[in-house]
Amino acid sequence: MGKVTDSLLSGVTGKVGNLVLYKQKGKTFIKQKASRSAEYKPSKLQLYSNRAFVEVQQFLLPIESQLAIGFQTLTSGGKRGIHLAMSWALKHAVENVEGKPKLYPEKVKVSEGDLDISAGLKLIQKTENSFLISWIAEEIGRARHSDFCRVLVYNPDHKRFQSFDEGVYRKRGSLEFTLDSYMSLTGAYVYLSFYRLRKNKSRIFSDSICMGRIG
Repeated sequence: MGKVTDSLLSGVTGKVGNLVLYKQKGKTFIKQKASRSAEYKPSKLQLYSNRAFVEVQQFLLPIESQLAIGFQTLTSGGKRGIHLAMSWALKHAVENVEGKPKLYPEKVKVSEGDLDISAGLKLIQKTENSFLISWIAEEIGRARHSDFCRVLVYNPDHKRFQSFDEGVYRKRGSLEFTLDSYMSLTGAYVYLSFYRLRKNKSRIFSDSICMGRIG
């Protein structure tokens, strides 16, 4: 910064080329205009992380309401179910394939908790749009016959889902469900979990398990 002594410039203020002239306490000063810093270029790792974030977010956003249910006992400090599901997916459901992030839907969690999943799980297609999931009804670990079963069918290509939570107990050993006509089978994934109701009606869940893709 310099003080202007030349009378020709003493009354001038504003920008002149890459110079800035301004007055302060009746005196005219001149300084060089700050140059723009070099354009920010993210690193390859940052680009990869950003792409992975977007891919996971786009996959999970359509089922945000279902994630709020499946992660309800774990939300705190402003975190929502979708935040927890995204965090898990970014760490465990995304792999680097030739420098690009690839999301594996079968590794995604739609619920999380410490209840046990029953053994012997099977998914059977009965008719064109009806299915049966069966399991071994045993009380092992934290599994109880009074636990409920919950199924979420999600088609990420069409961004549609259908859930089945009709009071089917673990002790029954099976759950049948029929998909509505708006659900496209091609590319739809089936997620299953068990949960227990607390006295305040909140739910304690098991980790979900993907039964595979149908259609």
